[in-house]
Amino acid sequence: MQLLFQVLLFLLAAVPCGIPFRYNPNPVFPSELAAVGFSVLLIMAGSVLPSREGKSSPPWSALIWLGMAVVILIQCVALPVPYWSERTTPIVYFVTAGLLVWSLARARDVFGYEPLLTAFALGLLTGALFNTGVAMPQVIHVLKVGEGLVFGNIGQKNMYGHYLAWGMAAACWLAAERKLPMWLFGVLMAWLALSLAWCGSRSPFMYGLAWLGFGALLTMTGKNTKRFGILLVVSALLIFAMQFIAPLISDVLQHALGAKNDVPTGLARLDSNGSRRLVEWHKAWLAFMDNPVFGVGWSAYGAQSILYQVRPEFARVSESVLFTHAHNSLLNLMAETGVIGTAVVVIGLLWAVAGVWKRRDNGVAMLGTAMVIVSILHSLVEYPLWYAHLFLPFVLMLYLVRDDEVRIALPASAVRVVTAAAGLALVLVCVLGGRYYLQLYPILDPSKDATQNAANIRELQQLRPNPLVDYYADFALSNYIVPSRQDMAWKLDILDRLNTVRPYPGQLADAAVMHALKGQTALAHTLMRQAAFAYPESLDYFYQVIADFSKEPTVQALKPDVDEARKLFKDAHVI
Repeated sequence: MQLLFQVLLFLLAAVPCGIPFRYNPNPVFPSELAAVGFSVLLIMAGSVLPSREGKSSPPWSALIWLGMAVVILIQCVALPVPYWSERTTPIVYFVTAGLLVWSLARARDVFGYEPLLTAFALGLLTGALFNTGVAMPQVIHVLKVGEGLVFGNIGQKNMYGHYLAWGMAAACWLAAERKLPMWLFGVLMAWLALSLAWCGSRSPFMYGLAWLGFGALLTMTGKNTKRFGILLVVSALLIFAMQFIAPLISDVLQHALGAKNDVPTGLARLDSNGSRRLVEWHKAWLAFMDNPVFGVGWSAYGAQSILYQVRPEFARVSESVLFTHAHNSLLNLMAETGVIGTAVVVIGLLWAVAGVWKRRDNGVAMLGTAMVIVSILHSLVEYPLWYAHLFLPFVLMLYLVRDDEVRIALPASAVRVVTAAAGLALVLVCVLGGRYYLQLYPILDPSKDATQNAANIRELQQLRPNPLVDYYADFALSNYIVPSRQDMAWKLDILDRLNTVRPYPGQLADAAVMHALKGQTALAHTLMRQAAFAYPESLDYFYQVIADFSKEPTVQALKPDVDEARKLFKDAHVI
């Protein structure tokens, strides 16, 4: 059983972030499914482990995530539910997280930390190194072509940098515990720091500063963790040094490849404009103030962002994309879950942090702290923990920081039965989720064959009531919708529900036109204004949609809304 736990922890840490398959309707679904799948297997394995004196106590940190599952359940009752999949998915993730922590606690009692954490750390380091290997062709492409991004198989440079930082912290612990030779540690850390510089993310500066201070404290006050603290300081210094060395190495590669382009580092991007983040933070605060108790509902921030974007002070700072998240996880949590959800998470995190200093001689806790620092700091400017393949490893890291248990002794036999039953249910969810995803992918977009399109629509229509994929079924159906007077009730039922969650330009414009055709002019103008002020790069498309109904006065009346947005964007030099 110990070997099984080691293998599963290694796979959870290494595999999900290395999966390259990315396509709609959810580009990271394969990675998330793998993370949940490995976590569920760990839960099932934990359900058969023996317990001390026939009793089992849940870890406190598990209650944070089980508590969040309860918060989402409360939202199901207190708030409208446009799509059940926007509730069932986070509930599955939070329940999985809570049971995963409990499973690790049981495994720790049986096997101890050392073999388990060694496998987990090796998995993170292996996954990080694998991703840097995948990223090298991306680096070469940027050097040759002058454009492109460096993100390994993770699909986003900041998430890639986050994962590499986890790998660096894992390497520090392995070397501190003398499980990694120092010469190899030096080589790997130099390479990972160089890869961090090449990805162009600015977040590593935060990680480096935090590790510098944290490592220095451990070096000066720790006993058993002094070596780890020193290595963490070395890692931080390498992060900073490579920002200056990376351009020199790029010059050498340019000469070898006959290229003339640079690979932008985080240092080169320090002065990049981040004003849109400030706008989203302001909007998230407004959403929280308007919905302070329960929030606007999980996954509903995107609609709120579009709702507020019509304000001129916000519209002038535009990127013509839908911000489904506020790019600050605390503010997003406040906006989507209100006081109840925010309190559960913040109190839980503060509880974990409160025990850090007392455990500064505990190498396990300090490794967890070093990795949690990365995630918390990144979460202040983005949303890495909204993805299961980063969130589920994080919950284990947080448990390492403080592994206290609730002083409630539950019958171990009952806990095993409940955990096994929950694990089986989660296995079923994973299997069904994978099946539905594969079913949706081929029919997401219409083909040139009208008969095939009709069959696709019938199949998607059957998936609409499904609580695991109802949003994705409607999203796919929206690609088949052409605004017209035909089947308006059916079309608007789909589009209006989509626009309450994630209003994209096509769905907003199509809904605006059809509401205008129905004579619902006020709603039509609202939707067209939201579309025009949020998506400046789609203005020509909006004009074309309106022009297609040249004989419909109510539709033509929408043109001034687009004109007003165009004038604002021109005055603000957005277009």
